Amino acid sequence: LSTGGIATVDERRVRIDLPPIHVAKTTSSSCPTASYNAISSAVLNGGCQTFSPSSSSTSTHYSLRVINYRVPSTYDGISPDPQTLLKDFAAQEAAPHDGKVDVIGLLTAASMNTFATATRSAQDIHVDVVVTAGLSNSRAAGADADYFALEDEGSDEKRLGTINTVVITDASLTPAALVEAYAIAIEAKCGACADMGVCCAKNPTSLAQGTGTDCCVFLSPSGKGKDFNVVKHAGKHTLFAEMVGQAVREATSEAIMINIRHLYGNYAIYTIRRWARKFAAASKGARPCIPPRPMMPIPSASLSVVLMGISSVSLAYCMPLPGRARLLLGAVAWDRYLGEPPLRWHPVCLAGSTISFVLSRTPEKVFQNPLLGFGYGLLLLVSMIGIFISVAILFLEGTNMAAAYGTKCISNICTACSDTVTAQIFDFMAWILKLLLLKSTLSIQLLCTVSLQMGKFIERKQIDEARAQLSWLCSRDPSKLGIGELAGATLESLSENLSDGFVAPLFWYVILGPVGALGYRVVNTLDSRVGYRGKFEWFGKPSARLDDVLNLIPARITAVLLAAAAVFVSGCSARDGLITAWRDCSQCRSPNAGWPMACMAGLLRVRLEKSGEYCLGSHNAPDANSIRSGHSVAQLAAGMTLLIAIIATSVVTPML
Repeated sequence: LSTGGIATVDERRVRIDLPPIHVAKTTSSSCPTASYNAISSAVLNGGCQTFSPSSSSTSTHYSLRVINYRVPSTYDGISPDPQTLLKDFAAQEAAPHDGKVDVIGLLTAASMNTFATATRSAQDIHVDVVVTAGLSNSRAAGADADYFALEDEGSDEKRLGTINTVVITDASLTPAALVEAYAIAIEAKCGACADMGVCCAKNPTSLAQGTGTDCCVFLSPSGKGKDFNVVKHAGKHTLFAEMVGQAVREATSEAIMINIRHLYGNYAIYTIRRWARKFAAASKGARPCIPPRPMMPIPSASLSVVLMGISSVSLAYCMPLPGRARLLLGAVAWDRYLGEPPLRWHPVCLAGSTISFVLSRTPEKVFQNPLLGFGYGLLLLVSMIGIFISVAILFLEGTNMAAAYGTKCISNICTACSDTVTAQIFDFMAWILKLLLLKSTLSIQLLCTVSLQMGKFIERKQIDEARAQLSWLCSRDPSKLGIGELAGATLESLSENLSDGFVAPLFWYVILGPVGALGYRVVNTLDSRVGYRGKFEWFGKPSARLDDVLNLIPARITAVLLAAAAVFVSGCSARDGLITAWRDCSQCRSPNAGWPMACMAGLLRVRLEKSGEYCLGSHNAPDANSIRSGHSVAQLAAGMTLLIAIIATSVVTPML
């Protein structure tokens, strides 16, 4: 190397031997050799270190050694522990004439064939960079963690593809400059990852800034005077930072390219695979970080997901399916990728606002008198169903009339325009409006996203955040709930709302079209607001009883679909789900809610309970892993529901 070190490489390791740095002997210096200052994230002798060579070292002896050791594929990260493993290997590398040798040790599982170097020099200052790179462990900064104990990154960790970087300079850096230069090296590595299009393994729609186990070592001699070039500043505007950044970026890019060619053959195949992973990630739908409390703005989905949504909705319009099947497919695609329409225009939110307005104007004596309460509640139920269904019918007819009128106007204004193309454009616009109406009656993606977010909070032991997040799913008081109870409430809401928010709307859409789905949602919203015992017991009874009737079949269909989906999810039991649903469903006050909740408890082999109300299942309390499994089952059940509904809409004669 230009700095005087020697780098050797074989299939097991990269070894860099640095010689002692000789300086002019002075009366205040008993040893004519300087020390090395190091800052690193190395496994062995990492951190901020000063390495001083032995006073007996000669010019033929090396004072410092950096070893980048490739662990075998069978290494479990436990036996022996990483530091002992590196010390033993360093002892094997030692030669009888070495004398005192300090060792900085790094671990990787990347092939030593990815070894790459780069050098920069200017004004008698040299910078050498040595890199090995693997990509299977790529991560973006802030990506979901794999280990959640802050004091330990996981004893069973396997150092998969790792980017290990060693930077050596013969310039003497001040402590502040050494930290600046180390940061430059890290940023240059991140830049190389971006240049090569390395994607995060956790979320392929994001670029990675490295891997989860990267190490970087920066070495500089410690000394002053005429024997050293002293660097006091290493910010990005300095020449030294330019040298470090360019050398690290070049060596890292070369190492990554070698790794890509080793794994994929050439960069073109890697690019195709990368885009395929991005497509697969985007196809999972919008998964933004949900705010901790309802009514707070939800962060937008990534551009790739939005583009996927636009493409999916457009494709649904062009599918060779009956009109109602295309509309349903488009609405579900919108829900998956494009999220909820604005809350101020959302029919369910409008229904909720209407209920709040009526309740604020209703005399208290109505709630206290059973006969008056029942009568007023029935009047509210009939009025809201009538109003919302009437508006929906007018809206649907209005879109058809507007499309026909628009086509006619354009044809009269522009005689050169094709009537067929114009009609198609207006028909598509009308279809989108109908789609939005139908979309407002169903929701599955937001439910699943919130459930996953709950799982993340629970596995990270962020109990306060999980308690606040639970308000997105249910009205239960979370202030005293522990981890098991929070996980249980999440699974209960996931299974029950799968029935209420997706299966039931699709069921009534198949029978009665968009108006049927909207009518159901109005009744369901009324039940969720006033269908409780206590103050609203008689006032909400008409809504609660009608909701029970409307959910009678969908709730049982949901239980069957959950059991069917469990067949395809590892660790779940469809048989236990059906048995538990049949045995425990009657524990709930609702004649319907117990079916999907008990089935979920059984198929996950967990216990879902609400103190003083019910205890579904007879196994252990659920945890974050239970939520992830339940999420997978719910997603598959929703997919089955959609497939059945599309087939049904192709054969059921619309009633409107």
